[in-house]
Formats: sequence, C-alpha cells, structure tokens
Amino acid sequence: MYRHFILTLCILSSAIVSANGNSINQASDSLRENAVAIVQNSDIVIIQSDMNNATCKVTKTMTILNKQGEGFAHFYAFNDKFREMKDFSAVVKNASGSVIRKIGKKDLTISSMSDQMATDAYSIVYEYKIPTYPYTIEYTYEEKWKNGIISYPAFTPIQSYMQSLVNASYRIELPADMNLRYDANFDCNVKDEVVGNKHIYSFTAHNLKAINSEPLAPALRDIYPRVLIAPADFCYDSFCGKMSSWQDFGVWTSKLLKDRDNVSEAFSNKLIELTKDARDNREKVEILYKYLQDNWRYVSIQLGIGGLQPIDAASVAKTNFGDCKGLSNLMKAMLKVVGIPSNYCKIYMGSKKYFPEKFSNANETNHVILLVPLKNDSIWLECTSQTIPFGFVHDDIAGHDALVVTEDGGKLCRLPIYTDKQNKQQSFVEINITEDGSSKGNMRFIEHLNGYLYNVSAMTSKDREKVIGYINRNIKFPKVQIDNINTKEDKSSLPSCSLSADFVATDFVNKTGTRLFIPACPLEKGSYNMLSSNTRIQDIVINNGFSESDSIIINIPESYTTESLPKNISLTTPFGKFATEVKQDGNKITYIQNIDIFTGRYNKSQYKEIKAFFSEITAATKRKLVLRKS
Repeated sequence: MYRHFILTLCILSSAIVSANGNSINQASDSLRENAVAIVQNSDIVIIQSDMNNATCKVTKTMTILNKQGEGFAHFYAFNDKFREMKDFSAVVKNASGSVIRKIGKKDLTISSMSDQMATDAYSIVYEYKIPTYPYTIEYTYEEKWKNGIISYPAFTPIQSYMQSLVNASYRIELPADMNLRYDANFDCNVKDEVVGNKHIYSFTAHNLKAINSEPLAPALRDIYPRVLIAPADFCYDSFCGKMSSWQDFGVWTSKLLKDRDNVSEAFSNKLIELTKDARDNREKVEILYKYLQDNWRYVSIQLGIGGLQPIDAASVAKTNFGDCKGLSNLMKAMLKVVGIPSNYCKIYMGSKKYFPEKFSNANETNHVILLVPLKNDSIWLECTSQTIPFGFVHDDIAGHDALVVTEDGGKLCRLPIYTDKQNKQQSFVEINITEDGSSKGNMRFIEHLNGYLYNVSAMTSKDREKVIGYINRNIKFPKVQIDNINTKEDKSSLPSCSLSADFVATDFVNKTGTRLFIPACPLEKGSYNMLSSNTRIQDIVINNGFSESDSIIINIPESYTTESLPKNISLTTPFGKFATEVKQDGNKITYIQNIDIFTGRYNKSQYKEIKAFFSEITAATKRKLVLRKS
C-alpha cells in the first residue's frame, strides 16, 4: 500500500541539502540552537501538463553541523512506472563555501525495494559521510511523473527534530482548468493565482527553529508545519475519479474492486462445505477466517496500480498468497459465497490514527482490512496475520479511522478501542528465602490485549532463548536459573497469554551481618524513568495507557524477624494511579502493587506533576524489606 504515498518522498527524503553557494555561517544563532542540521534552502517545483503527466524539480541545500546530523546528508528516492529520475547532481562544500566534491547520477545506488515484495519499484540512494564538520550538501534532481497522479507531496519545510530552516518554497503549476486542494496546520504563506493558461499554487516558509526531541512528545505531524495537498480530480493508471470528499474517494476505490471478488465453483463448494454446520453467521465468519489464516500467507505486492488495486480473488485463492488488499478481498469473496456481506476498508496502520474529516487524500491510508457488519455486531478482520485471534482489533489499528467502501462510495468509521484497564499485565511471584540468603520460588505472568500482541511470540516460542529473554525483561534477579516453563494462550477476541516457571536466584538478597535486605518488587519497571529533563517544550502524550497488577509473596526464614517494611502508598492523579500495600502473616509477607497509566494528552504545564508521579513509581519499586536475625 506504499505506492500512493511514496510520491511524498520527492520532498520527504530525510536527507537533503545546502547553502546557496555562500559560507555556512550565514544562518543566525537562533537557527543553530538545538540544531544538528539546517535546511538553508528547499525549492520544489511541480509542473503538471495534464492529469497524467508532470515534472518535479527539486533543489535542496542542507548544512550538517555535527556527526549527529549526518543522516540528513543522505539522499533517498523511489521510482517505478509512475515516476522516473531524469537528472541528478550534487555538490559538497566546506565551511568556507569551497566545493570539495561533485556527485553525479553515476554515483547513485539503485536497488529493488525488498526481497519480501513483488514490486516494480526500486530505490535510489546516495549516502555521504565526511569526518569534518560543518559541511554543506546541495542536491538537485528532476523526476518525470507519468501514468497518472493521485497525490502530491505534502509541504513539510522541516521533517525532523533538531533540524531548522532558513527558506522553503513549493510551487505547483497546473493547466488553468485544473484545481488542487490543500489543508495547512500553520499560518502558511499561500498564493493561489491563474496566470495565463496556468493555475499556480505557491507555499513558502522561513526561519523555523529546530526543536529538541522529548519522550512522550506529540507526533511530528502535530508539531511541525505541514500543508497537505491533493488533487480535486485525478487519473491514476487510466482509472479516473474525484477526491473532493471521502465519499468520492470511496467511489473511485469501489471501481477498483468491481468484479474482483469472484471465485471458482469448486472453491465455492469447499467454502459451503466448511460452514454447513455453523450455528450462525458469526461462526461462519470465524470458520472462514481460520481457513484463510491456515492456508494463505502475506506477501507485499506493488505492481502497476496493484499498489492500490487488489489482485482478483480467484488468483489469490490459487496462489495461496497475497498482500493486505488481495487477502482482504479474498476474505470478502469467501464471505460472499456463504451469503455474508462485508466491506473493504482503507486504514492507516501505525501511529497516525485519525483522518482529516474534511480533507480526503490518498496519502492518509497505507493498509486494508475488512469489516463484517453482522446484525448485532461488527467484526473487523486483519487478513494479513496468520496468528491474530478472530475478532481482536490489534494495537496498530484499534481506535483508528477507516474509510469503509460501500456501494454508494465511502464513509469514515472509527474502529473500537480498548480501555486502559483491559491492556493489563498481571505478575505473581512467590519467593522462599533461606537463612543464608539464597532464594527460590515460582513466577507467573499474564499478558492481555496489547501485551499479548507484543509478547505472545516470545512467551510461546520453541526457542528457549526467546522465552528466557521475555522472563529476563520482566524480573530483576541478578543471577537466576529457570526451570519448568509452561505457557497457555487464550485466543479469544480478548486474547491473553500466561507463562509460569520455577526459579532459583542467587545474589537476590543482600546479607549484611545479622540483617537481610530483600527487594520488595523483583520486577523490571524501568520505563518510568523516561522523563529526566527539568523543563518541557511540548505537551505530554500517552498514546497507550495500561494497567499493571503485581503480587509478590516473600516467605522469610523462621529465624528472622521483620525490622522494617515499605509503607503503603496511594496516589491518584489525572495521569494515572499508583498503590502499594504490604501485609504480613507470620513468616509470609505479601507485597501488592497496582499501576494504572491513563491514555491522554496533557498540557506541558503539568510536566512536573507527571514527572513526580513517575518518579514515585520508580522509587517505590526500589524499596526493600529489612529482616534481622532473632
């Protein structure tokens, strides 16, 4: 699904550019602050002759201030049947502005996209490294766009943290009777004018300061200036349509699906046989989804308009492989055979959740899933995975907007999302302490929903090293031997996985004279240390809240008595809750700890409170029990 947004790489190379032939020192001190690289000039001109053809000319000049900014000097582009590199050159200048290297088209590295893809695309790469800083690099290149234009690169003057900008300009020239649409998230300098037989759009930005990266910061697209740009009317590989609304884009997408959900009679009969004893439609869907998972595998296919159009269902059925489009379309065809309607859905899989409601554009989506709207339920199916449980909406799409393609076009719909409390980990540890300070016991971990998704492969792996790796990420015994590992997986629509094991740990207890010092919480809780700065620039964003429930039982030797126990804690904040409780019954000490972190966006003015809350959790997990020999 990369094809429709890969055009953005015409200007989104995380690599590019330099200083108008002058000394590097021309940038003001304010633009050097927090910067590892400075975009001195970025100039993009797109001249479109009709709906199918255009040229894209780019000149970008970047000053690399130190080794940390080295990655910005690299050049990346992608070509396929829709675009072709026609010209390329680059020069490198030292701090005084003297040319120290010239780079030509022959210096570029060209290679296929990936061994894991069926694609007609190839990458074009140049990586420049020099041990002396600062230096300036300027890339100039031209691409020919052909066979249709479904999207334009967004205007993103700054594309990364720790990068500043002097000047950026973006110009699109269209025939006078053509229009485009744009949506800006900042006060951008925009010109929209008709000059002779051309309709010209211009966007400019100047003197933008670098921003330091911060943990739990908003997404880059919410921080940095950007203008989304899309055609009003377009053609792509001979398929023409409108994009003035999501419904219009859905109409165009539905054309790509027409007559591609037919399968052979023999295959249809097989499906009918598989589902003949199902009690209801939901069970039929589950049976066919399991059949898909067991017999088809994912391969990314990006051939021609195949980057947007699924391979027909009959072909995917024969080959037993397909991409997200082909497998979703096959599942749609399979359900059609047994009389169950479903909807092909375009979505973004990753950190971006929401589509701009009033600005439809092809760059918003990169994945396809299937919606099965049953009478009393809606089932969302991820058709590319051979392991995801039926009915489970995984973290990369949960709560995301999707374009549901219907007979009338398309409509936006938001996928369900789980509560923070449902995304929980439960830990149970029982430790038996001997008089000499050695310890042994057993542990059990249960991962739910997101935790299940991220950890089930390691927890259930046949590779012992992967299983031990999971255990070591969750406990903090200095030296430990693990035995009798058992796992259990619940593959319901609210999945979970549990792992239990016995252990023997040395050096866990610190014995000093007549005292034993025992960590109250032998669990790894390191993620709460991330907020270390004294100040905050951006708001704090917690995208995925969760719950952790820990129960630790420590059985102490009879010859020892308790000298001190950690105090109970109870904290309730707008960002989460934290509570601990210590109980003793004879030689049995129980330490209970509950952590709840809430999904949300919090104003930077609350930074000290959030930091203090996380610090309390970190400090509490380091507390110890102190025992003294009777």
